[in-house]
Amino acid sequence: MRYYILTTVKFAKECIEFKKYGSTNSNWLSNINIGDVVFLSQFNYQDQNIYGPFKVTRPLFYDKKVIFPSQKYYYRIKLEYDKLQYIDETDLYLNGINCKNRNFAFTLISLLQQNKHLHSICLNNQEGEFILETIKNYGNNLLSIDTKDYIPLYDKSKVDLAFLADKNKLQNKPYFSSESDLEAYIILCLKNKNNITHKHLKDILNVYPKNNIDNSSIYNQFVFGNAYPSDIVILNKDNINIIELKKTELDKNMIPTLEKEIKKYCLYSLYSDRLEEDPEQINFILIVLKDKNNISFKRHLEDYFEKSLVEVSNLKNYNFMIVEYYIKDGRLLFEAPLI
Repeated sequence: MRYYILTTVKFAKECIEFKKYGSTNSNWLSNINIGDVVFLSQFNYQDQNIYGPFKVTRPLFYDKKVIFPSQKYYYRIKLEYDKLQYIDETDLYLNGINCKNRNFAFTLISLLQQNKHLHSICLNNQEGEFILETIKNYGNNLLSIDTKDYIPLYDKSKVDLAFLADKNKLQNKPYFSSESDLEAYIILCLKNKNNITHKHLKDILNVYPKNNIDNSSIYNQFVFGNAYPSDIVILNKDNINIIELKKTELDKNMIPTLEKEIKKYCLYSLYSDRLEEDPEQINFILIVLKDKNNISFKRHLEDYFEKSLVEVSNLKNYNFMIVEYYIKDGRLLFEAPLI
């Protein structure tokens, strides 16, 4: 079971009444499972409220029923609640003062404020339990809820590998059209140890010692402590695997962006208070579409990786790897790392 913050500017009422939360793309909710606890944060100029707790009762599905006026939040999860309450964001700080943990409370508030534009923020256990405690101590009851819940035809609407493969036409073309769908596809594969994509990625991570994917926690759109979420993070007690995804092959126009991503994720993960492990090894893994020209960019990125981290190279063991993906028979597979 995990904790999540789901964000909205103005649709908290609709989420509560319909017991649904929706996002624009498939990746934002792809790692949320049945039984996870979520809180709904509505942040605008009028209020900064957090509602909850909710329990997830149905994972990611695609549904075009109009819930959110003028917005196409069709990727959805189903929520349930017993005693629904809300707090003001400042109640988190008040709780921090009273339990002598105000620095932690301030950091948590900053995390929520900096990332209010994200659909979903994965919380660690300490953060989730702190919000639960604050709601218990300072929560206000909602006076009335006009329930408009409905049951979607889940078997026809669930977002699974077949749905994403069909949406991206993987039977007819050798690449993903959407980077968010590529991310969601990998996340769904990692939930099934018997999936061939899972096995491929497991073999790739095993290049590094004590890096068993089956003994790891998997996150997507994870914020290490700033306002820049990384695509996928696979964490265990010995390794932080930072996986950055590109749906296309490498080209010179994406190099400046990749350089920024390499530096900020590797540095912010170095001593992130949000990680519940303190691994000695940080592995940056870049996944791109298979192409013969990728090798021409490899040396430049490796050199940049070493130069940008030279001042902290004695603090952790850093590794860099480029992995190519390809599509075969409508399935996502990986080549061995580029050497």
